[in-house]
Amino acid sequence: RLLRIIEVNTFETPTADGRRLVELLLTTSRVNHSCSPNALRGPGVEAGTVEVRAIRPLAAGEEISISYVDEEVLMSPMTARRERLFGRWQFQCQCKRCAAPDRLRAFRCSSDPACNPRGMVLAAPDMTSLAPCRCCGKSLTLEEAKVAFGEEQELIETVSGAIREAQIAAGSVSMALEQRDGKAFGEASEAAIKALARCGTVAGSHRAVHPYHHLVMGLAKSTSALRAVLGDGLAAGQRLDKARDMWGIAAAELQEATESQFEALPVPTDGRIGDLIGLGGLYRRLNKTAECKKCLGDAVDAMKATYWSVEPSRRAQSEDMQLGVAAAMAEL
Repeated sequence: RLLRIIEVNTFETPTADGRRLVELLLTTSRVNHSCSPNALRGPGVEAGTVEVRAIRPLAAGEEISISYVDEEVLMSPMTARRERLFGRWQFQCQCKRCAAPDRLRAFRCSSDPACNPRGMVLAAPDMTSLAPCRCCGKSLTLEEAKVAFGEEQELIETVSGAIREAQIAAGSVSMALEQRDGKAFGEASEAAIKALARCGTVAGSHRAVHPYHHLVMGLAKSTSALRAVLGDGLAAGQRLDKARDMWGIAAAELQEATESQFEALPVPTDGRIGDLIGLGGLYRRLNKTAECKKCLGDAVDAMKATYWSVEPSRRAQSEDMQLGVAAAMAEL
């Protein structure tokens, strides 16, 4: 029992030399978990100390909470988060986010097209039913809910393959551009168009699943990255109009995905920082200076809120990235 008490009240902390220390601290061990935390835990200024800093303004009397799990788990549906937390810390999370309909599992309202695209039906906290539409308040019938969950399962089975194909295609296009190999770029571009078509088919063939479902958003981010490098290739070949079209679609996809994910988890994360920098790069290609500055500014703000807590081995890299983004903003 003593060992179990120690296990669920300790934190692993990486050191600059690559080791990992196990810390058992009286105060920080009492800070509760939330799947939408308002604070971040990290190394203190003095060796052997720990700091907890707010990542958003706190109301008077508001409980301070941190996340016990990493970003990947936080961006997973409620069932996956609860499984991870129970397996490691032996409690079923009852935070506000877990007690509410799951924003990551979004389905279309059956009133389509009357309340779409705003109409969104979310998986209820019991995970076996659907909450009423957030726009019109209509509830799906049992049969409609069955269809929605069935299409979600089909999407789970097909989306990873489509994303992997898009990622491989993007890598091939990037390599051809780096090597300035026109023939390789042509072949990679053909594979990229096929990958985009497959992604479109996967997303479009599950009509009951809302475009803001986390799986569809993951798909959109992959296609956005692929379109971005295709646009770069077109620009290198002086096909600027087609390049701008490709970048424009990529920016719209990434913007929508970034906003949707931030609505689901409104805290600064590494993933959000990367998305904002990528989106800023697309806006810069499109000569949309104001939009680029906003994205990079938001990225810098997120870095300032979180990078103090990174592992010692990543600190220099993180500081260089923050300086690089700030310098890019200054050039605009």
